[in-house]
Amino acid sequence: MAFNENALKLAVGMIDKLTTSIEVLYYLLDHRRLNSFVLILVSAEDIDTHAVIEKEKRDTDLLFCLGEEHNVHALLCQETKVDGGYMFADRIVRRLSEEKGSAVYCTVLEVRTTNYSSKDIIFRALETYLKAKQEGSEAEIVVKSLN
Repeated sequence: MAFNENALKLAVGMIDKLTTSIEVLYYLLDHRRLNSFVLILVSAEDIDTHAVIEKEKRDTDLLFCLGEEHNVHALLCQETKVDGGYMFADRIVRRLSEEKGSAVYCTVLEVRTTNYSSKDIIFRALETYLKAKQEGSEAEIVVKSLN
């Protein structure tokens, strides 16, 4: 998949904002203090997406705004498996829709191993998100898992 200018800028922002946090989670995975985590990417129009997610997230979840121009938010959820990530993402998508948000897109990437680099995790999550948007998977939750 070729990235256009906006996708490339989003990738750069994701690398800048998420790499260190993913490395910390990798440390916790390597030392068996963590079993898995999920990376959720979500966007919506016509709503304060950040405020909605902030109300729904747990204290252990890390929320990142990936730039107003992209309107994409990332969540790193510790000690979360794919089913828990899906349920949390479903709650966020429903809440965004209830609050009259439009063009809601959401993807969940479960990570249970440190066999991939931080950049691999970021690019896999980004590719999944961009593909969901390209295919028009609005208000659906697209889930992937890395073992």
